[in-house]
Amino acid sequence: MKSDQFKLAIIEDNSIILKALEGYFRASQFELLFTATSTEEFINLWKDQRIDIILCDIGLPGKSGIEATWHVKRKSYLTQVVMFTVFEDKETIFQALCAGASGYLLKDTPLRKIEEQLIEVINGGSVMSPQVARMVIGYFNPLLDKVEPKEVDRLTTREIEIISMLQHGASYKTVAERLFISIDTVKFHIRNIYSKLQINSRAELINKY
Repeated sequence: MKSDQFKLAIIEDNSIILKALEGYFRASQFELLFTATSTEEFINLWKDQRIDIILCDIGLPGKSGIEATWHVKRKSYLTQVVMFTVFEDKETIFQALCAGASGYLLKDTPLRKIEEQLIEVINGGSVMSPQVARMVIGYFNPLLDKVEPKEVDRLTTREIEIISMLQHGASYKTVAERLFISIDTVKFHIRNIYSKLQINSRAELINKY
C-alpha cells in the first residue's frame, strides 16, 4: 500500500452497496482504512488515524449521516465529507451543507465517477450530482431560478452557499466559521461572485437576487 494514497472511510448501511464500494475502492487510488454501517460504529472505529475523505450515507440507523458530518468536522476540520444518498429533498441537502459536507452525490452515480469526484474534493473542489446542484440553487433562493441560466451556471457550489448566508444576514466572520475557511477566502469568493453577476455590493446582491 503506497503511503501517498488518499485515505478513505465509508459509512453505508446497505450491505450490497457497501460491498460494491469496498470492492471498487480497494483497487483504486484510495487507501480504504475501514468501513462502518452506522455513525456509532464509525465513531468507535475512528481513533487517531488520518482520514482525508469520508463517503457517508445520510439515512443511517441511529445517528444520521448529517450528525456524523458534524462529529467529523469538530474532530478534524481537514477531513472532507461527501454525502452519498438517495435523498434529494432540499432541506436534507441544506442541512448536510451546513454541517460541513463538501459534496452531495446520489447513489446512482457510477463508481468511476464517484472516485473522480472524491479526488476533486480532496483537491479543494465541491461536487454535486447535477440534479442536486439545481435543487441547491432553488433552496438557497427560489428567485435564482429566474436568473439567466448563464449567470447561474457560472456560480460554483461554494459561491451559492455564500450567497445564501449573506442573504440571511451572516457576517463574513460567520460565513468563514461555518464553512471552515478564512475571512480572506470569503472575501475572495465574494469578489468572484460580484464579478460573475456584474454587481458591486451586498445590497445589490440581495436586491437583485
